[in-house]
Amino acid sequence: MSFAPLGLLRTFQRKRFVLGSRALTFLTLTSTFRGAHSDAHTMSRHGFEVQKSDDDWRKQLTPQEYNVIRKKGTEPARTGEYDKFDPKDGYFACRACANPLYSAKAKFHSGCGWPAFDKCYKDSVLTEVDMSFGMRRVEIVCAKCGGHLGHVFEGERFTDTNQRHCVNSVSIKYVSGTEPAGLDAVSLKL
Repeated sequence: MSFAPLGLLRTFQRKRFVLGSRALTFLTLTSTFRGAHSDAHTMSRHGFEVQKSDDDWRKQLTPQEYNVIRKKGTEPARTGEYDKFDPKDGYFACRACANPLYSAKAKFHSGCGWPAFDKCYKDSVLTEVDMSFGMRRVEIVCAKCGGHLGHVFEGERFTDTNQRHCVNSVSIKYVSGTEPAGLDAVSLKL
């Protein structure tokens, strides 16, 4: 019995994996950030206003906050402090840099296990196509510091905007009272 066909099959599978990995790397490196109703920026050309070293971020954030905000982790579903929190006024800001992100009026209960919003303040959130886990998702990050917020999903028809920003509670901080003046809540242009 000859093992040549099995050897050829393994060689083909290895080459296909290498080519697939290279394609995934290419797609990841060429993904773009897009802001709410603003022009696209490539990740390498987007200079965030707030930039700190990893050591500085680790000193400022708790280990869980650092993992989610700086390393693109995800908190377990239904464990975040804002999942079922429904304020009538105020807004949500980036926990890392205090950039206002979402009006409390934009928050809704989707049942997904994370806080959900259908609009963000104009130019406060950027998007990047995320090809991890073998699927296409749209990651959302803070436009001021680049901190990971979560992902945005379309087509679920929860609200008139037809968008659900699925946000980690540890990425945001609720601020009670009046919203910052001059900020318009908009849906993202995906």
